[in-house]
Amino acid sequence: MKPRSRWARALAGALAFVFGLAMAAPAAAGPLPPLRTTAPAAAPLATAAAARVDALTPAQLASVAPQTTEAAPSTSSPSFFKTGKGVAVLALLAAGVGYTAYSAVHDRKPVKSPIR
Repeated sequence: MKPRSRWARALAGALAFVFGLAMAAPAAAGPLPPLRTTAPAAAPLATAAAARVDALTPAQLASVAPQTTEAAPSTSSPSFFKTGKGVAVLALLAAGVGYTAYSAVHDRKPVKSPIR
C-alpha cells in the first residue's frame, strides 16, 4: 500500500473539520421560533391600493389599462425534427447509435487483468 503524502492528510483533516462544522451549525443555532398560525392582515394593503386607484386621473388609468391590439403568437410552427437542425440532430443520433453497435460487435477481446 502506498503511503499517503502530507498534503493528502491535511486535505482530509480540513474536509473532516468543515463537515463537522456543517453538522454542528444547526445544533448551535438554537431552537427555531414558533411558526405563525394566522395569516397577516391584508385589509390595510387593500384599502391603500383602492385609495391610490381612486386618485388616478382617467389619462393615467388609460395608460395602465391592458392593451388588446396585439395578435396572439402563431402556434403553427413546423415540428423541430422537420427543420434543418432537427434533421442534423437525428443524423448525429443515428450515427452515434450505429457506431456503438459496430463497436460492440467488432470489439477486440477484453483486457485480461488480475484486478478484474
